[in-house]
Amino acid sequence: MMKHHFYPAVVLLAGIVAAQILFSVLVYFSDISLYQNLLAFKNSGYLIVPNELVMPSLQSIKPAICGGLFFALTTGAGLTLITFLIVCVWRRYSNHYGLLLGLFIAATFFFTLKFNYKIPVTLACILTVGATIFAALKFYPDSIERLYPLFRIFAANLFVIVLIGLIWRPVINKDVFISIRDNLLLSNPIGEKINNFYYKYTLYPAEMFKSLDQKLLKSCHININDKNGYEQIKQRMIAHDYLPVDKKFVPNLTVDYENNTLIFQRRANTIYECSADEFQKVSPKILKLISEKTDHNKFLRKITFLSLIVASPLLCYIFLHAFFMSGLFFVRSKIFRMAGASIACLVIFALPAIPFYHPPAEAMDGAEIGKYLKSDNWQDRVDALKAISDQNLRIDRYIDPGVLVQSPMIAERYWLAKNLGTSRSPESYQLILKLMDDPQPNVVCMAMYSLGKRNHLRVPDKIMTYEIIRRIKASEHWYVQWYAYKALKRLGWTQEK
Repeated sequence: MMKHHFYPAVVLLAGIVAAQILFSVLVYFSDISLYQNLLAFKNSGYLIVPNELVMPSLQSIKPAICGGLFFALTTGAGLTLITFLIVCVWRRYSNHYGLLLGLFIAATFFFTLKFNYKIPVTLACILTVGATIFAALKFYPDSIERLYPLFRIFAANLFVIVLIGLIWRPVINKDVFISIRDNLLLSNPIGEKINNFYYKYTLYPAEMFKSLDQKLLKSCHININDKNGYEQIKQRMIAHDYLPVDKKFVPNLTVDYENNTLIFQRRANTIYECSADEFQKVSPKILKLISEKTDHNKFLRKITFLSLIVASPLLCYIFLHAFFMSGLFFVRSKIFRMAGASIACLVIFALPAIPFYHPPAEAMDGAEIGKYLKSDNWQDRVDALKAISDQNLRIDRYIDPGVLVQSPMIAERYWLAKNLGTSRSPESYQLILKLMDDPQPNVVCMAMYSLGKRNHLRVPDKIMTYEIIRRIKASEHWYVQWYAYKALKRLGWTQEK
């Protein structure tokens, strides 16, 4: 019988592995679907994102596996943890397997309804739950005497987890993920590798659960015989990145015209009807409504986000605790081993919160910003740059932006790039171009963002548009291309055949 100290980690690992395999398959088929869309756009002469350098990766296994890992450590973690707790409580107070079978059937109906009968996603969730139930029953303590240590372990670790939560609670805000990236990931080589891995592969799984409105490029067919009417609707659709493609490709949206009425269809199902005049007047509102009506992934996005902020940290704690328990094999007392592992986890999870205990950026005044920018501590300088960004101030009022371009700290260059979009410094455009050649993708993305703002850059839009398009075609990083395309749209650019 498995030792009860490692029971939670082994059961959760079984669920995570199942989620990894199942969601990797889903991401792969999502990638293939995106590849077909991109092929349609390319054949029609449009600018595509991801570009032709990244496009072949959509047919590869590695991005699908990495994308599956994202879902395994978020959605899979959430489903596995909830299932594990339910089975533990049920097994403690009942021996009737009919109740558990009923719960499994209820979960099947629940996911089927929530995912609007999308069988692949429903199956992935149900099989993840099933794998967790199987492992939980397979390795569960078989006698009442073995139950009490298990619940004592749970209670002791719950205390430590709550303590960690209390330490982090004062610094949790809307910018917490950005702060974690700046302070914990971009400040060291290992963290930078984790950050780069995330930004290199995160768009592959994200594409799987986006609504139409969230997708960068959407394909469409426009079936209107009148030439003038066709051109008018076509221009409105292209303006919102619904790009007409060849009839041999299956589109994201079809627009038919009958009896002076536009009929919007998706997979042969009518979604919305309106007059051509109404569509011309309020096309953004109508397309957003169509996106909402065809969005079957709201629940998946919700549980993925909740799992990311709750289940993923808990999963890390459980696995890390099991790791330390293994490492302390030389301690004969199980109580002291458990206590040592818990203390080690507390230290590892609590220490990273210390850099976050500083005055919020929006609370800094001009004098504090100037003082922090001159600090020898890079975290102070980053805090000042954040304050400039949050308060929408001009960086050139406090410091010459050129002195920060060569900073060895990625977070500092990142926030400099973001602030250059509101700078009135004559050399701002050249500084942005330099940062667009930065080796760190996060910095390049922010440089693209600032170029798209163009607030005070004394450069014609056509020159900036040309520069961005050139870099989209040459970039090997999907995330950079995504930011660049968004910058193009802010400059008022639209696709052309």
